[in-house]
Amino acid sequence: MNKVIIMLLLSLPLPLLANAELVVVTGSNSTINSLTENEVRQLFSGQLKAVAGQKVQPLDLPSGAADRDEFYRKLMGRSPDQMRAYWTRLIFTGQGKPPREVANPQELTTLVGSGEYIGYLPADAAGSNVRVLYRLN
Repeated sequence: MNKVIIMLLLSLPLPLLANAELVVVTGSNSTINSLTENEVRQLFSGQLKAVAGQKVQPLDLPSGAADRDEFYRKLMGRSPDQMRAYWTRLIFTGQGKPPREVANPQELTTLVGSGEYIGYLPADAAGSNVRVLYRLN
C-alpha cells in the first residue's frame, strides 16, 4: 500500500514538467514566411536586425517565465543567468540591447500583429493573427 501511495505522489509533478511546444511568430500579414534555427538564434542574440529585407525587433516573455527560460535553454543552450550576463556585457560595451520584454503572451501577440516584431510563445497561445516562423523542438 505504501508503495502505491509513493508512486502516486511521485507521478503528480510529471504533468507539470511537460513543457508546451514553443513557436517563433510574427504578424500574419508579415512578408517573412519562415526562419531557420540560425536566424532565430541570431535575432534573439542581437546579431541580426532584419530578415528578408524587413527590419524586425525580437520580443521576450517576462523575466522568470518558464517559457522564456525553456526558450533560451533550447535555442542558445544557456541558463537565465548566462543570458543576463551575456546581455549585461553587450549593454556595457555598447554592442547591443536585449529584446523588448512584454508582460504576457497576449501582449506579445498584439505587438507582433504590426509585423515589425518577432516573438516566441507556447504553440497553443498562437492565434489566427500570427504566423508561425519556426518551431522549437
